[in-house]
This record gives sequence, structure tokens and C-alpha cells, in this order.
Amino acid sequence: MPHADNPLLQAHDLPPFARIKARHFSPALDRILAESRAQVAHILKTQASFPTWDDLVLAMDEIHTRLEGFDALLDLLASARTGDAWAQASLDCTERLHDFQRSLRQHPQLFQLYQRLADSQIAQHFEPARKRVLEKILRQFRQNGLAHPSRADLDALKRRIKGAQQLFLENLHKANNAWSKTFDDERELSGLPSTFKQQMARQARKAGHTGWRLPLNDESFGIVTGYADNRLLRQALYVAYSTRASDQGPQAGQFDNGEVLQQLLDDQHQYATLLGYGNFAQMALEPEQAESAEQVTAFLRSQLTLHQSAFAKDAAQLKAFASQHGYSELQPWDYPYLTEKLRQQAAGTSRHALSAWFPLASTFSQLLLIAQELFGVDFIERQDIPTWHPEVRLFEVHEWGQLIGYLYFDPFDDANRNGYPNTTTLRNRSITAEGRPRYPIAILHGWLPRGSGAQPAVLDHLQLRILFHEFGHCLHHVLTRAEYREVSGISDLSRDTSEFAGMLFEQWCFSKPCLIRVSKHYQTGAAMPDKVADQLLTFANTQASWETALLLRNALFDMELHRTHGDGRTVQQVFDQVNAHTKHLPVYTNERWPNGLDYMVTGYAARIYAYAWSKEWALSVFERFKRDGLFNPATGRALRETIFAPGDSRPLSESIAAFSGTQPVIVQEGRAEDQGDGPSWLN
Repeated sequence: MPHADNPLLQAHDLPPFARIKARHFSPALDRILAESRAQVAHILKTQASFPTWDDLVLAMDEIHTRLEGFDALLDLLASARTGDAWAQASLDCTERLHDFQRSLRQHPQLFQLYQRLADSQIAQHFEPARKRVLEKILRQFRQNGLAHPSRADLDALKRRIKGAQQLFLENLHKANNAWSKTFDDERELSGLPSTFKQQMARQARKAGHTGWRLPLNDESFGIVTGYADNRLLRQALYVAYSTRASDQGPQAGQFDNGEVLQQLLDDQHQYATLLGYGNFAQMALEPEQAESAEQVTAFLRSQLTLHQSAFAKDAAQLKAFASQHGYSELQPWDYPYLTEKLRQQAAGTSRHALSAWFPLASTFSQLLLIAQELFGVDFIERQDIPTWHPEVRLFEVHEWGQLIGYLYFDPFDDANRNGYPNTTTLRNRSITAEGRPRYPIAILHGWLPRGSGAQPAVLDHLQLRILFHEFGHCLHHVLTRAEYREVSGISDLSRDTSEFAGMLFEQWCFSKPCLIRVSKHYQTGAAMPDKVADQLLTFANTQASWETALLLRNALFDMELHRTHGDGRTVQQVFDQVNAHTKHLPVYTNERWPNGLDYMVTGYAARIYAYAWSKEWALSVFERFKRDGLFNPATGRALRETIFAPGDSRPLSESIAAFSGTQPVIVQEGRAEDQGDGPSWLN
């Protein structure tokens, strides 16, 4: 295909989505790889005697930027567009691209050049951001096993680790798809939200049935266990969900992730020890803010201790409520259902009634206005530029009339894809060697439900938190002023740093002034009255300890599993012991929760703690907003200048200290708030 006919090979600031076809990717990659190899050869030749920042670091950065942009675009479109052509494009390109990227991270001559530059006299006078970039690059080389005597073994282990991660997700996907339940009598669905039943009816028709069809996924688990009056239905779904991809439950042994997970843990541990680490957790934490696995474990245990009184109070309250409603013995599938009922009683209203105040369109508009007020930027929607889907919205981010970045908003879920709310990026901010800026591009994938009939898409409180959380990530990405790719993008932050902005923005969802400000009843257009805002906060804060316990349990299990691997315990034994230590969450006898915990294979292994850790920092930063005013522009500017602008050019703890005036403290004695504890889509 001629260069002029392939949009992927033409210069553009934003991808020309309307022109990009699946057939463009493979020939484009051929050319990009050929040009990149020639550029690397030129860098090696010209930098051999005296490596410099511009002609080594920034020159290689050009190559990495192009490769990463191609990868991100392919991943986005191959997941958003269906059909064999897109699957084939991904198959043709992904492995080739990643192999070349890996070869760059393991290139001995490149490593030597970077090391020589870092050791040079001139580098001693580099600004902190440049030193940070070199530090991160050299660490990546080391963790990729460069010049290690067991390099072949390390490469083989990396391939096996990647294969096990993919197999884990495939088994989970197959297990989800293999289970469903069809209903002909609507009375069996009593209590389920009407919008969810409509969705079930559509799924039944799509499968060639009448009535209603219940799939197995995160959404079904949350809704059925929380709302279904039919106890047997709650039990059936709970058992199916909690035993997915295991040797137990309705699909026992069919898609078992037990051996997959054990092999993955063995290979990760061996990889880490070959590189000289004590265990995989130690290696995973090297780029993090946390200093050691022991520190993380102590932090999580202290959090559990702080919350024990709240756990006990909620458990006693729920038990008394259950007794009043005829439950002599509670089962795990009863807890979410009764918790929802108790919340409704305490608040005097329902989750559904409260969601009427948060139509997605107006809520998101208000969120943009809040960011505009706090940070002095404008969001200008561009409806004249095609995106990859008609529902995706594009915003230019401007400051003082000048473009500084882009935000795509991809709001809705898609029955043809498996996904969850997240933020991805197409490009980091950087300044080229010639002084030209590359503007950052963030994508907010909301995975929020569409409206139906006369009712637009509306948000309950959890969905509101999700929207604020992911928007915080986007702001962190586009409001940086860092000039180098390695320290400007959220995908290049440590996990316990990257989750900070999301956790911070969730805190606004627990403040009455913010709830009233972003509200607008979808029928009347009225703002939420004080009384209703109080009801919402009562609803959100009642029985909130279950979410806290789930987050801390999963984080402690994850860390314990990777920190103590090889001590003779099975994965399930570690889980059972950690769950017993948590002392709050009920479990089904044959439950196999680890087999479906996909965070173990999606970049959070030994890092799930990041949500709880970053929440502590977020709470400390939010204290200043509560003191100065939730929408105080001066405080917002200070947040941007001290935390967002530097990116990863310095540790987050230093940035927070610059904002707050004091060094942040991870564990604060006596504080046991059970609100805003992290995304409850963390399964």
C-alpha cells in the first residue's frame, strides 16, 4: 500500500478515525518497524563516543512515542470495532510490535549508552525531571534482564507469564459465557430494576428465546445479589460467580484457573529471584511509592484494625435488621440484598429514585465546569472531528486560549465487548528536541448504562463516583506540564501514584455542595434539594464497611500471596487465612474467589493495595479543599501546579508535601472513614 494512501503513515495530531481501516495496520507497521530499526542504528553509530540528552534520549523517545501510539490506536480500534478483519489486524501486528519493543528494552548497546550518559559529569547537573527519566529507563532495562547470564531463561519465563495471563482471562471469559439462566415467569425477577429486566429481555431475544435471560458478569452479580427478592436466584448467581473458572460450582473443572494461577505465581517468583529480588512483590514494588512489601502489609493490617469497630457496628446492625425480616441465618448472598434494604430504610429513599437527579449528559457538563473553575482551563467540544464511534465525544483542553491537550469521552457500555470503567491514553505530553509540543490525549471509558425510552442515562451514586474517578485520571494526564514522555503520562506512573487523582476526585461525591451542584432532575430540571442530598449521603454512608473490607481483603491477599510465595500454602489457603483475618466478609463454603480476580493478571499483581494507599493521600489532600472551599480556584491551581504539573518528575509524596505544607502520612491513627474507599468494581 502506498505511503500516501495509508492514514497511519501520515502526520496527524489526532488519529483520522473516519479513514482508518483494519487493512492499514499491517503495512503501516512494516514501514514503522523498518524506519525505527534504521533510526536505532543511526543513534547507536552517532552516539557511541559521546551520548547526549537530545540525540540519545529524545531521539529514542521519538521512536517509542511512535510505537506506543500505534499500539494504543490498534488496541482501541480492535476492541471497539467487531469483525474478522480487526481481529486479524490485531493478530498480525501485536506480537511483532511487542517483540520489537521488548528488543529495545533489552538492547545491550542502548543500555550502555543510557548508563554512560547517566554516569557522565553533565548528567550530574541535569534537572530532576531528566534524572528521573534516566532512572526509570535504566530500571526498565534491569527488570527486563539485560545482560543477565540467564537471559534465555528470563525471556522464556516472560513468554510463559504473558501466556498464563492471557489464558486466565480467556478462561474467565469462557466461564462467564458458559453460564446463563432463562426465565419465563417475570415474578421470579421480583425486585430487579426495570431497566435491567429490559436488558435481560433483549438478551433473551438475541439468544432466540422469549422471556428474560440472565448472563454471568460483574453487572449481573451486583444487581441480582443486591435487588432480587428471589433468594434462590441470588444463591444461584452468587455460587456461579464466586466459583467461576475453578474446580467448584456449576462448571466445576471446565475452565479451571487454579493451575494457571499457580503456574503464573511460580513463574513470576522465579523471574524475580533470577533478577536478584527476594520475591515478586519486591520487584513489583521497586517503582512504587511504597518502600517494601512489609510496609504495605503493615499498612493494610493497620487499616483493618482502624476499621474493626465500623465492621462490628455494621455487622450487628445488619444482623438485627435481618432478624426483623425473618432471616434466622444469613448466607453470603443475603448480605448485599439486606444491605440495600437497610440503606433504603435509613435514607428513606431508594438508589433508583436518587439516580433521577444525575442524568449523565448534564452531570458530565457540570463536571467539566468544576474542572474549568478549579484549574483555569476550558473544554471545547469538537463535533466536526470524527471519532471511532458516534457516541464518543471529543474535547479540546485550552488554557489562556491555547491548546494543551485532548479528552475523548466514551460513555456507554457495549454488549459486543467485555470491559469496565477505565482511562486509557493515546499519547503523553512531550516537547521534541526542536521545541515542538506534543499534546496529551486521554480517553475516559465510562461503561455506563444507556438510557431507555423517555428516560436518559442516569447515574446512581456508585456510577457518579466512577465518573469522577476516571475524570480525575484524565485531568492528571492532560494537565501535566512535564516535558518528557517517561514522566508525563499516567500510564508511566507507579500504581500507587496513578490511582491518587481518581481517589481524590471521588471525595467530591461525598460532599453536599458538589452533589447539589452537579444534580439536575432528568424530568423537572431542578437541582437536588438539601433534604434529598442528605438522604443520598445517608444512603452512601450506611453499611459502607463491606466495600472497605472487600478492598482491604483483596489487597492483603494479593500482597501476602506474592510476598510469601513458596511457603507451602496453596492460593486458596492464603485467601482463606486472609479472609479470616479480615473478620467481616462472609464466604461460600466452596468459594474460589482468586480464580476470578482478574486484577492478578492485568497489571495489578502485588499492587492492588494502591487503591487503599492512594486513598489515604487523597483524603489528606482533600482536607485542604474542605478548609479552603470545594471549588476554590486558588486551591485548584495549587493542586495543579504542585501535583499534576510535575507529573512523575518527582515522587508523589514530595508533590503532596508541596501542596499541603507537610509530609503526607499514610496511616493516621483514629481515622476510620467508610466512604470513598475505592472503586467497588474492584472484584
